[in-house]
Amino acid sequence: MKKNSVMLLMCLLATVAKAQVWGNAQMMYDFGHEYATITGEIGHTQKNGYGFGFVDLDLGKKADNGAYFEYGYNFKLKKDFYAHVEYDGGILFNGGITYAHAALLGGAYQKVVNKTYLEFQLKYRMDIDYRQGNTGHGIQGTAVWNRKFFNEHLYFGGYVDLAYNATVNHLTYSTEIQLLYCLKRFGIGTEVELENYASDFKASPKLMVKYDF
Repeated sequence: MKKNSVMLLMCLLATVAKAQVWGNAQMMYDFGHEYATITGEIGHTQKNGYGFGFVDLDLGKKADNGAYFEYGYNFKLKKDFYAHVEYDGGILFNGGITYAHAALLGGAYQKVVNKTYLEFQLKYRMDIDYRQGNTGHGIQGTAVWNRKFFNEHLYFGGYVDLAYNATVNHLTYSTEIQLLYCLKRFGIGTEVELENYASDFKASPKLMVKYDF
């Protein structure tokens, strides 16, 4: 490993060590895509901002097996306002074919209203599709929310993405909505995914379990 890589790794470890870190593991079966997904999420909060990332591992038909990764960091500008950087991408295990990758840069606003966490992001995105060998530019808006009810036994959360994706040259929409019954660190419930990535609308209900670390 080169000296610069070692120094970068040490800096990253030192940054996380000073942060408040949380995470969870999820397992779900997707009835729409007909495969299982194992997900690991991690978040960390620091004085200058906070980060969040996750890895999805899809296990089903050979053509669908793959891993997908997202990580974003919000740099605090002033109360409730942040600069946002993000990376999205992954790989299909069948023949090493990659998903389209994206780098995103923009701003975020977050607020807690009546115990409901809300975050709104507006981002420029650069898409790189290695399958087609092209690069596109676009814009994406994201809304995130979550709240716990009934003495924190019921969790309701999710996100909505609305983006112009230049690699496919149309407006894409996706949302995932979770409703879980929680007992201490363990939760069980459902997730519904709605999307139109391939120009046609698709709804995918899921059964899921979740464990908070």
